[in-house]
Amino acid sequence: MNPTRPVQFGIIGVGRIAANAFAPALAAATNAELSAAASRELARAQALKPPRAYGSYDELLDDDDVEVVYIGTHNGLHRSLAVAAFERGKHVLCEKPLACDAAECAEMVAAARQHSRHLAEAFMYRHHPSIAEARRLVLDGAIGELRTVEGTFSFRLEKLDDVRLNPAWGGGGLLDVGCYCVNACRYFFDGMPERVTGLGLFHPEHDVDMALHGVLEFPQRRFGVISCGFDGGRRNRIVLCGTHGTLTLPSGFGVSNRAVSIVLEAGEDRREITFEPQDVYRLQIEDFARAVRGSQPLLPPDDGWRNARVMDALLASARAGGTPQTLEPRDEI
Repeated sequence: MNPTRPVQFGIIGVGRIAANAFAPALAAATNAELSAAASRELARAQALKPPRAYGSYDELLDDDDVEVVYIGTHNGLHRSLAVAAFERGKHVLCEKPLACDAAECAEMVAAARQHSRHLAEAFMYRHHPSIAEARRLVLDGAIGELRTVEGTFSFRLEKLDDVRLNPAWGGGGLLDVGCYCVNACRYFFDGMPERVTGLGLFHPEHDVDMALHGVLEFPQRRFGVISCGFDGGRRNRIVLCGTHGTLTLPSGFGVSNRAVSIVLEAGEDRREITFEPQDVYRLQIEDFARAVRGSQPLLPPDDGWRNARVMDALLASARAGGTPQTLEPRDEI
């Protein structure tokens, strides 16, 4: 491929995020462009007005002009599509969660390494400057020693036939929105929990978690506290609690194309840091495109596997009525 040419992206799965957020961001990117789109409903792919639209995923995977495959399908197809893309020499930017469980994630990472391709989980919020600034403030001691990270993300799921209620397709609130909360805990503590405890409410018919609440125990008795699901009002918030203050991110993970803030409270001091609207999907695309041309993406390929290990343990704990689950130390897949 021509190293000066914009990186050529192919979109597989034209759902709400792909159509309303990812494709417009790709059109605005400075170093990437839409090359092709594929949907099992051809009209959906055509609606993005790509140079080439396909009615099957294999046709896009066989398109030699496509350098990066963005996977926006339901979770149950992530692993198989990513492995197929790597086998055809393509890089993969995959919507979160990376896969349905840690075993599937490990297969994806192994395939990426085997074929020397980049793989990243599409946690777009991590590209917002407010997240990096919050991390910097913590490291600088603005709130003392970080002791607790709280992440909440929930909304009311009304559609009874929603794919997120299908257990075979990676359904459930933890995989859909709780994955953000787990990611934030791991990011701000810069590590993995040693033990987790989860409690949940499971759908009586579909047997996926409609609500899940968990405690993640990190080394030095530091804690991540998460609450997520499909059965409540809209919540989206991150709170970082230190020994001398708190940092609150009121917009949580919903930071794209809106003005957001960080609220720092330490003793009698209260300071609000504001950020102009940023298209985090565009920032994510440009970061990955730079990686394709020779750098490293913001999120390493095994980050999704680490997130999935925590979620696997949380779900196991919740299904066992809150029995704590220990995560064995593992630095490598």
